[in-house]
Amino acid sequence: MSVSTRRPIVRTFALFAGASLAAVACGGSTPPPKTEEPAYEEPVRKAPSGGPMIEQELGSIDQRAVERKFEALQSKLEVCHTRGRDRVEYLAGDVKVFLRVGKDGKVRYSWFEESTLGDRETEKCILDLFSATEWPKPQGGEAEVRNGFGWPGGSERAPTSWGPEKVIGALDDDKDAKKAVERCKSGVTGDFNVTAYVEPGEVEGEQGAGQGNGNGNGNGPGKGGKNPGKGGKNGANATKSGAEHGGRFKAIGVAPPGKEAADKVDCIVDALKSVPLPSPGSYAAKVTFAL
Repeated sequence: MSVSTRRPIVRTFALFAGASLAAVACGGSTPPPKTEEPAYEEPVRKAPSGGPMIEQELGSIDQRAVERKFEALQSKLEVCHTRGRDRVEYLAGDVKVFLRVGKDGKVRYSWFEESTLGDRETEKCILDLFSATEWPKPQGGEAEVRNGFGWPGGSERAPTSWGPEKVIGALDDDKDAKKAVERCKSGVTGDFNVTAYVEPGEVEGEQGAGQGNGNGNGNGPGKGGKNPGKGGKNGANATKSGAEHGGRFKAIGVAPPGKEAADKVDCIVDALKSVPLPSPGSYAAKVTFAL
């Protein structure tokens, strides 16, 4: 029963009570009529604006306040990127982040829905920053926040673009790494989208004579000697051409397929780190592939 219904009942009771007193004064014995007690009602919770607030899984959040919060975090995001570039000088790419914000304004969980940044350490720096931030408090339930941003390449030479088949083929050849990836993916529906940088393998320096003197002394210790000593006893075999060792991952970043897979990202990165790769040549390459 609403509040507006209670008042007439109270007024009606007052009128009947007055009639009863008059009857008693006149010597009558008619008892006053019984009135029903108003039914108990659960109080309605009020929102700060004064209107009713309905509890639900997803509430509403002030979008302008969220935008202002992202703007305030720009300088700290730059710190994450700068630290990443100290390790990976050509670090660049775009991300789209998902945040689940609780009613207390704290991030309950987060992950990258998309990322072409290619460095897990930088991605973790960004997520840790968002988790430590006080966000606007949602009304009526928790809120989902999504935002995209990124960094373009700098003045340095951009990495060569690789097709995914170069990594997938190498992973298929590495049975142990492939099994480790499958263990990481166990129970997960959907693909992990991986972006990584591959750097050239090391090249052995040419070994042999530094300067053959033509007098049987063509086996000096100098590295990189290109002209073995003529007439030297060992001069003809003094130089060994360099051998390329292939490529390896410089840095790896991952966008999981959803919340349930977000805690498996580090497992995926660890499983991929040691996979032997083809060499990208004289400079680094960047590749995106799905697992």
